[in-house]
Amino acid sequence: MTPTLSLIGAVFVAHIVCVSSSTETLDPNLVKAANFAIEYHNRMMNYPYAYKVVEILSNSAQIYPPARVKYSIEVQAAQTTCRNDGGVNLEDCSVAANAQTMICKFVVLSVPGEIDVSQYVLLQQCD
Repeated sequence: MTPTLSLIGAVFVAHIVCVSSSTETLDPNLVKAANFAIEYHNRMMNYPYAYKVVEILSNSAQIYPPARVKYSIEVQAAQTTCRNDGGVNLEDCSVAANAQTMICKFVVLSVPGEIDVSQYVLLQQCD
């Protein structure tokens, strides 16, 4: 009985999924986490123009009971035509011609709630 409980516990404690793909075929929650992270990064940095995710290069998701997911995401972000101010909606922004790009690594903790999903950026690193 104890080995069975240990196995079940191990499966629930850290379920890891790795994918490298375009945002069209990925889990919508992962895409939301990546977009949340780049919006957070834009707010923390003093860029004249906002950056947006153009491709998710790699990702992993660790599920922690009862209902938390830690996403480790590597993205390619590109400069947009929108000014980097607090009210920018990245969905409405197009990528600038000859846009500067950067590779960013984010770790995002997602905590689903009844109405909304709480998200926290634990790590941000862009080169």
